[in-house]
Amino acid sequence: MTTSRSSALQPALAIDPIVVDAAARAFDDLAATWFSGEGTDEQRAALLAAVVNLGFADALPSPDGREAWLDAAAILRAQARAAAPVDMALLLATGAREAGIAYDPGRYACAATRAAQTDGSAAAALALGRCLQITGAMTAALDLSVQYVQDRKQFGRALAQFQAIQHSLALAAEEIAACTAITDLTLACAVHEGIATARMAALLDAAAVVADRAVDVVYDICHQVHGAIGFTREYALHRHSLDLLRWRDDLQLLRGGELRAAERLGDAAIAAGGVWHAVTALMKPDIGRST
Repeated sequence: MTTSRSSALQPALAIDPIVVDAAARAFDDLAATWFSGEGTDEQRAALLAAVVNLGFADALPSPDGREAWLDAAAILRAQARAAAPVDMALLLATGAREAGIAYDPGRYACAATRAAQTDGSAAAALALGRCLQITGAMTAALDLSVQYVQDRKQFGRALAQFQAIQHSLALAAEEIAACTAITDLTLACAVHEGIATARMAALLDAAAVVADRAVDVVYDICHQVHGAIGFTREYALHRHSLDLLRWRDDLQLLRGGELRAAERLGDAAIAAGGVWHAVTALMKPDIGRST
């Protein structure tokens, strides 16, 4: 599903539901197997082999594989929602398979830094991958929170019946919707125009700014409604929380920090004669040509 470079950017994308369902089932199974064990080297090898055998490791032949981004997006979000210990964004963007099978923030940071320094396309692909993972993990955290407040009772009523709880979860859903919207628009740019465009850079900056706030809000609210249980090892919320913090930090590293991304967007708004002009310019034809 592609359009010419001269057409306006359309954020709506048709992702194959079969791929979405297959990825969700596969990563749910992989996560269940991993977290029921002890995380041994043998398990890591088996996990990597499973990802490779399923074809997920080859879903994005190169960062510039435009049409491949649709299936890659479904895989990235499924992995994040399952909290499967496979860093699919790192794996797909850089091909670093061994580094992708570990919960090691240092390895993530080193891989991101190398990508940013040596390959602009890989860095942009990794940043987009982080955005997709962040939206998936936030959605999973909110789903857990909604289920918890429906099941947990206080003063004879489910927590979900308290207005303060409803208001908090609505705020979290609002942030997730905003982050998902800008991420989907950035994904559309990757599909229609490629990863190395001026429009892509601006959209990644916008996504980094929105994601930075969204992660803070969703993290705080989901843990607040859960109480102390949200931090316990046996409960899944902490997995999504740690992923969100790691991936948010990695995204900011790739974009030079939230403040620097905001400064670039501000400079673009001034150059365009105002925020509205800058935003609408991103949606016009030809802005996304490679630079």
